[in-house]
Amino acid sequence: MRLTNSGKWIPCADSFSTIDSFTMKMWLDSLLVERLEQKTKYVFELVENAQGSWEEAFYQSVARSFGLKSNALPFELLAKTTPLKVLAKHKDNLFQIEALLFGQSGLLSAVKADNGYASNLIKEYKYLQHKFNLTSIEGHLWKFLRMRPTAFPTIRIAQFAKLVHNSTSLFSKIIEICDIKEIVNLFQVDVSEYWETHYVFGKESISTEKRIGKDTISIVAINSIVPFMFAYGVSKGNNSLKDKAVKLLESIKPESNSITKGFEGLGVKADSAYDTQAMIHLKTCYCEPKKCLYCHLGAKLLLKSGSILE
Repeated sequence: MRLTNSGKWIPCADSFSTIDSFTMKMWLDSLLVERLEQKTKYVFELVENAQGSWEEAFYQSVARSFGLKSNALPFELLAKTTPLKVLAKHKDNLFQIEALLFGQSGLLSAVKADNGYASNLIKEYKYLQHKFNLTSIEGHLWKFLRMRPTAFPTIRIAQFAKLVHNSTSLFSKIIEICDIKEIVNLFQVDVSEYWETHYVFGKESISTEKRIGKDTISIVAINSIVPFMFAYGVSKGNNSLKDKAVKLLESIKPESNSITKGFEGLGVKADSAYDTQAMIHLKTCYCEPKKCLYCHLGAKLLLKSGSILE
């Protein structure tokens, strides 16, 4: 059996269907734990860089998740250049939070004064920027092309501003949460009045509800909430918190991407995000680098065939 030179989507694609369901389940369980441990190291790095503040680190992680794949980096930079403690000083005033976030995003630099919302936002931001000695990121970092209008950075920032406005000690609340329904209730925010009739500055559109969708909330839960809950459990030696993080993954519907579709094509059906996260770890950490000997499935197939890895 030649695995690493097979040229298939994964080296053992031709033999994958011969693996029994029990072996597959046990290996996916191990991979899920391995993935959470890997993410725990990343969370610890975020907390350390945030001077030990779990709230600040979580805020930055959630911001990155809000950006999804296309705008993850500028959203992360936005959070890092706009400390949570600055927003906290004005959290009771949604307009000031919007002024801080839109101003720090760099998107206001290209906005024309309209003697209305935009003009007031620019004026407020200049005042707050001077007050807190802030430096904005570059507006050109944000991607708008080939995106649904409801996913435009402007809408995501408006939703994020509403989340900050509505939430106090967000991470502390997350730790107490028990199921995905509570997460949805906390994160399913809408936008302020101006953004109900706009997707971008200065161009009015038909009024529509722009509440953050459940699919996006699931992404935030998978990429931020679960890893932070698990990592906090590790840091405190709290196994029940770690178990709760795993159970949350089991309650979230499976992700749909090229990796999960690839394994589905090989006969592996995912029942939840627990399974898809394990699949992603398998593909990225074992299949792509061709570490077949270190993979329980690959090693078993090689042993079964009596072949060596080529």
